[in-house]
Amino acid sequence: MQSWFFRRTIILGSSILAASVVAGVALMFWREYRWDLPASTASDLLVQSIVGPFYVGLAWLWPITFFVLFASVMMVYSGLRSRRIWLSLTAFVLVGLYWLWMVKLISDGAFD
Repeated sequence: MQSWFFRRTIILGSSILAASVVAGVALMFWREYRWDLPASTASDLLVQSIVGPFYVGLAWLWPITFFVLFASVMMVYSGLRSRRIWLSLTAFVLVGLYWLWMVKLISDGAFD
C-alpha cells in the first residue's frame, strides 16, 4: 500500500512540474513574439525557457534555489510519512511556481 501512495504522489507531482514547464514555455513565447516568429527564433526561445531557469537558479539565485528545493524535499518527505497527499503536492506546486518566476525574470531581462 505504501508503494502505491508513493507512485501516485510522484506521478501527480511530475504532472504538476511538467505543466509548469509547458506554461513557462508558453509564457516565454507569448511575451516575446505573440506566436508569430521564425523557426530559428523559436528554437532559441525554447532553449532559453527550458535551460535558462536551470542556469539562473544554480548560477545566480543558488541560495533561494537550494532553500526552495530543501523545503520541497522536506514537504514531500513529511507528506509521504504522514500520508498527506496535499502536503507533497504543495511542494511540487512550490517548485513549479519557482520555475515560472524564473522564466518571468528571464523574459523581463532581469539577468541581461
